[in-house]
Amino acid sequence: MSVYASPSARPIDVTDLQEENDVAVISSQLSSDELVNNEDISTTHTIIEAGREEEKEANGQTVVSFNIWSILRKGAINLVLPFINGIMLGFGEIFAHEVGFKYGFVGARVQPPRRHLQQKPKFI
Repeated sequence: MSVYASPSARPIDVTDLQEENDVAVISSQLSSDELVNNEDISTTHTIIEAGREEEKEANGQTVVSFNIWSILRKGAINLVLPFINGIMLGFGEIFAHEVGFKYGFVGARVQPPRRHLQQKPKFI
């Protein structure tokens, strides 16, 4: 039994052992009461070929280039966003304090309490 429609359809790099293994896998997955047509065989062949391509890619060695500039570009967001966040928090605090001081909120004291006591007249 062969996975391929004809012996000449088998790729050159597929050995007899690989084909026997593929046939064993296919026959174990299909029960005898299932009908197998040419479309099923070609679909299975496509899946097997895709698996072999993935295996070749997985076995190949990948070379990753190491560059300081690429690390800085990828890490820049972690350096820039906290800086912008700090600026926004600082200006927000200044704005809130100025609004509070203008409307006389209790928490908007710009002078120490000692100075407030000195400004009050001390009458009997």
